[in-house]
Amino acid sequence: MANQLTSLGLTSIYNNDFRSREIGMKSKELEAKAEAARNGKRKFEDLLIKAGESTGKVDKNKLTKEETKLYNSCVEMESLLWKQMLNAMKKTINKTKLIDGGQTEEIFTDFLYDEYATNMAKNSNSKISETLFKQLSGYYNS
Repeated sequence: MANQLTSLGLTSIYNNDFRSREIGMKSKELEAKAEAARNGKRKFEDLLIKAGESTGKVDKNKLTKEETKLYNSCVEMESLLWKQMLNAMKKTINKTKLIDGGQTEEIFTDFLYDEYATNMAKNSNSKISETLFKQLSGYYNS
């Protein structure tokens, strides 16, 4: 049909008619979403969307109390993963009996590695905790 209209020089009429149908379809979709929202029926995807920057990062200032607790738990989980990695690395160190600190050194290094792991979880670019938080909370930053 577009070819027939082009030969007659009526493409602008065809395009305008097509655009008005497209706009009409979009307005019908919006009306359906508004009606569904009024009736309490929303799509699952609509429930996941939150306003924010398009960086993909979790904006900690916009989180609710519950989301903040979950986010902090996810950071602790990442910290545990880093601690496991540090402990595995520590096992590869050869110790000599001459300068071994004994049980006191073991306790100290365990606490030190806990702090290292916590700092690595909070400051690293691995984003394990953010990914875990997004999966568990359904957080979507558009």
